[in-house]
Amino acid sequence: MTTLVVAVLAIHIVFVAFEANTGNPIVDWFGDTARTLAWEFVDVFQPGDPKMDVAVNYGLAALVYLVAGRIAVALVRRAAP
Repeated sequence: MTTLVVAVLAIHIVFVAFEANTGNPIVDWFGDTARTLAWEFVDVFQPGDPKMDVAVNYGLAALVYLVAGRIAVALVRRAAP
């Protein structure tokens, strides 16, 4: 599950970096979903460049999801007989 979340965030970062057409429904869906998933990380850093802003903040959110997912998997594996 966390892999899907990280993938959505990463795809949004790529769309922003390459200036994808925001009028496209797929690009719009990834943007809306990524904003929802990134919740409090959206404005942790404010570098001034909009592309860098998205890359850093959404990347941070992806990293947190990735680490939390790995920890959860390790805990489940440890608890399983």
